Amino acid sequence: MAPITRSLALGLLACFAAPAAAKKEAFQMIDGPASIVKGTAGYVADAMSKLSDGRQLAIVASLGPRHVGKSALLNQVFGAKFDDKAAAGVWISPATTNKDVLLLNAMPAESADSELTQKRLATMCASVADCLVLNAWHTTSGRPTTATVDILGALFSEQLRQASEGAGTQRSLVLYALHGAEAGGLNKSQLAELQAQVAQIWASMPKPPGLAGAKLGDYFDFEYVGVPHARAAAAEHKESVAALKERFGGGAEAAALKQEYSKVIDLENFAVLLEQQWSDACAEADDGLAATREQMRACYLASQALFGALATAEAQLAKWAAQVAKKRTVPAFGTQGRRLLARTFAAYDEGTAACEPSSKFVATQRAKLSAQLKVELARQFNDQVRMLNVEAMSKMRELMLLTVARMGVVQDWQLPNMQNGIERWWTGKLAELVIPELALNLVPLKADLSARLTQYGNRFVSSATFQVQALQYLAEKAKDRKEAKGAKGMAISYGATTAVRTAGTGNLQSFASYANGPFTANFMLANDRDLAESAGSSGAAPPTFKIQPKINFDIDL
Repeated sequence: MAPITRSLALGLLACFAAPAAAKKEAFQMIDGPASIVKGTAGYVADAMSKLSDGRQLAIVASLGPRHVGKSALLNQVFGAKFDDKAAAGVWISPATTNKDVLLLNAMPAESADSELTQKRLATMCASVADCLVLNAWHTTSGRPTTATVDILGALFSEQLRQASEGAGTQRSLVLYALHGAEAGGLNKSQLAELQAQVAQIWASMPKPPGLAGAKLGDYFDFEYVGVPHARAAAAEHKESVAALKERFGGGAEAAALKQEYSKVIDLENFAVLLEQQWSDACAEADDGLAATREQMRACYLASQALFGALATAEAQLAKWAAQVAKKRTVPAFGTQGRRLLARTFAAYDEGTAACEPSSKFVATQRAKLSAQLKVELARQFNDQVRMLNVEAMSKMRELMLLTVARMGVVQDWQLPNMQNGIERWWTGKLAELVIPELALNLVPLKADLSARLTQYGNRFVSSATFQVQALQYLAEKAKDRKEAKGAKGMAISYGATTAVRTAGTGNLQSFASYANGPFTANFMLANDRDLAESAGSSGAAPPTFKIQPKINFDIDL
């Protein structure tokens, strides 16, 4: 854009006056045969004749599929008279709400054989427009359609081409308008997904020499706007249109028309420049278009497969995360994690099966999927290891308190035995958590636990606090036994006593007993072979080994 004087505009009007401009009707600048229509220069001069001295011409171009509502949006925001059913081509019109804005409405042909494709129209508009309105249907997932991906690819290619030819970091505003959006607008997840998709398309674009590190933010400012349905959500639709009117109102100083977006196009050379840009866009069709289209297709399929596979995996990861947050380990976490990785990668590979096996973007997206999953799985693994460590310390404390309760002290030789038992338990539990694909180093984890247990045991046993806790432990156990004792009554249990005889006289007896929890085992050695009363009335000697049933009565008073 350059300063345009009123005298120049009026001079052009006298030479190229166009009846449509006086009526403010839209003018077809590029027709069906894909050629610049005569009279374009005169129409532009007439349409912009009211441009103030010293002001600049701003160009807003609208792109997108047919019947999405892009013509209606331009009419409502800028007061234009575009027809959504108009023939394929590029239509232009002045904005009645802002006399410094010229509108371009790109209408792609529905025939695949026509040169009026989305890519060529987008390439031409990107070379001249300050602001590009990208129209698309709002979807539940928020992911861009194939047509949108093609348009973005064309915009990015043109911007990179200009930069490689010395234009520098010329910036453009892209207003991403999602038609049919919900009344509440875009939610955070949909917005984040759209932004990620746009960034991925930019990353997939082949960069010219010297621009390998080019960043999307250096060339484009993206804004995402939800446009609710005009009938289903009439009130919300009016609000969105009013907000856009305010942004584009106020002449060349409008909030959406910053000086940094200006392409600095002279009004008198506008038609000539458009013709040259359109010629370049059409000539580029036979030079690498197939490769670029295949890259865009691979980008779209890989992005769709990535988000689909990741969404399914994240649902399962969220369930596990909720369980871990409640301080509960996930049963067979290692096995389930391996299965999750296998299912997710299989879903992604199935979604990208139609792409070229050598596609770098497909491989990059798969690596990104793998990294995201492994980061979350590793986080949950580490959280569960910390839970095991806490449980191991608790077990160490319980063992020491139990030993003090029984023996009054913990001997030095007992601490290593306790620690070894706990480490064996910990190692077994850790094996259930390990996912080999994460390639985690477990040696430091084991060494850390061993050091913690050793330090905890040595410090705790030698402290006065330990003795107090031992006494408290005994008191709690006594209280538990008293509460478990319950009401007064009588309990009946059964047992058996065994005895082995030896030769000899007299009445020598011994008794051995072993107790472990509620179970007891008793053994008795008796030497009463030659006692008269042992033979009984039959006179027979007692057997060498005998089992004598017993019944016990435990009475709680």
